[in-house]
Amino acid sequence: MFDKPKVLAISKQLMDGGMASSAFYEQLTRTLAEEMGCTRASLWRYPDPELRMSIECLSLYDRTDAKWTNGAVLKEEDFGPYFEAMRRDNLIVAGDARANPITSCFNEIYFEPLGIYSLLDVGINIGGTPFGLFCCENTTDILDWTPEHVEYLRQVGTLLGYALRKAAG
Repeated sequence: MFDKPKVLAISKQLMDGGMASSAFYEQLTRTLAEEMGCTRASLWRYPDPELRMSIECLSLYDRTDAKWTNGAVLKEEDFGPYFEAMRRDNLIVAGDARANPITSCFNEIYFEPLGIYSLLDVGINIGGTPFGLFCCENTTDILDWTPEHVEYLRQVGTLLGYALRKAAG
């Protein structure tokens, strides 16, 4: 179902020094959106991995306009149930994100203005330390995430951890 060699090829370019990290993040998020069949895919990092009270967007790819953005910061004080769930489970599967008690805190500020219906977030650890998360969103309709979606993102997260460690030397 998913094309892991595509992600492997992108990661190899980063590890070999043939791609800057910002270009890697862009290629990775575009590939994730395509592979997951969703409209938006993003990579976020925890500025403070120990506390995990905020996340910063390294790259968000939106397939509807084929553009990337980055730099957004989300804080626990604004989205408490979401942050609690990510610390506890390192995973949020919300096919109907607006009705999900963990993600409905995003409705007014984020989901409704952007037309987002579904969200799947999978945490990323590097060497056992929390790094951040992948976020996949769908804006056209409710997307029922499968165990295969979750497993694919977990595998990509493991690969990302390895690639970032190796690229850092």
